[in-house]
Amino acid sequence: MKRLAALGATIGSAALLAGCMHAHEGPTIKEEWLARVPPARMAPVEESRSSMRSAMDEHNRASAALTDAKNQADVARAERDTADSRVAAAEAEVRAAKDTGEGSRLKRSHAVLDQAKEAKKVADAKVDLADANVKTASTKNDLAKARVATKQAEVNQAEYQVLAQNGDTRVKNMRPAEFEAAISSRKANESKLEAQLANDQQAAASARKKWNDERAKLQASKPATPPAG
Repeated sequence: MKRLAALGATIGSAALLAGCMHAHEGPTIKEEWLARVPPARMAPVEESRSSMRSAMDEHNRASAALTDAKNQADVARAERDTADSRVAAAEAEVRAAKDTGEGSRLKRSHAVLDQAKEAKKVADAKVDLADANVKTASTKNDLAKARVATKQAEVNQAEYQVLAQNGDTRVKNMRPAEFEAAISSRKANESKLEAQLANDQQAAASARKKWNDERAKLQASKPATPPAG
């Protein structure tokens, strides 16, 4: 009894997660119905619950990763704001240099502006990458949540099966097909999210390539440092 009660909070949390998934709902099995099931027959239920707890742990990690990705996107935007400011300052210096009529100063200011614009491209690309990473992390989080919902449906099925085997009359009007349908519906939702994740990951890979390309261009555009001495 204590063991079942201890699992109540875990099952309840998973039920909340599962309830957020717009999938076919199977029949409801109440926790207290399992009180009369002999411990020896509870192994399939315990195994399903263990899998569900693992899925919940994975969802917690995915949620934390999403928060990290959003924080990194905020940092990237701050860096882009700094790059914008440097471009504006370089443009102002070019205008000031033109007013002086000094050729050497104008040449230097144009060189600084060119560098600032190249750095701005890098910053823009980094924001695009950060946004792509947020989208990927968000889909991973949704997928992890969907997997919890699937595991919850599998727990319900395992509970139904042990109750039926134990001759519990409260489940006699429930049909095995209803539990299978709930699991199939939630697995179908998983499949959709897996396909979406593959697309998001491809977009993130393209964004990373662009960011690396822009960084390479910036490095190549920097003037060579004369040797010391």
